Amino acid sequence: MRKKAELKIKKAAAFMAAIAFVLTTGFASINASDDNISYSFKLKANYANSYTKSRYRQTSNTKNKWKINHAYSSEGRNTIATFWLAKSNSSHTRVSNTHDVHQGTGPHYYNAWSGASKTDVCLGAENNNGTSKEYSISGYWDEETD
Repeated sequence: MRKKAELKIKKAAAFMAAIAFVLTTGFASINASDDNISYSFKLKANYANSYTKSRYRQTSNTKNKWKINHAYSSEGRNTIATFWLAKSNSSHTRVSNTHDVHQGTGPHYYNAWSGASKTDVCLGAENNNGTSKEYSISGYWDEETD
């Protein structure tokens, strides 16, 4: 009888340890880090805007930078696109300054505005000139990096 009780206690302890492990490792992964979230869309003609799917920006620290890496453009090497953070709402309210980024120059990091705090945001982009052509672009971004 005593051995059965000891076995139940050991099983319960193992179960609690497993639960504790799952909870602590699961919550540790929600911290922000410098990720590479891929994007790919058409850079529309005549300054029309394009947007990625939204991501939750959990920080309220405006100095927790967002990142853009403009890796590819069918327009050609070293061409420029303009990027910004926008709220994921129907009007895509801008929540950062706009930044002209040359294709192929690696990651660039920028501050957000307070409107980007604790909300869903997306990456906005447009061609930096008024061309009537449309181009494919792709690369990586992150809504917060710290």
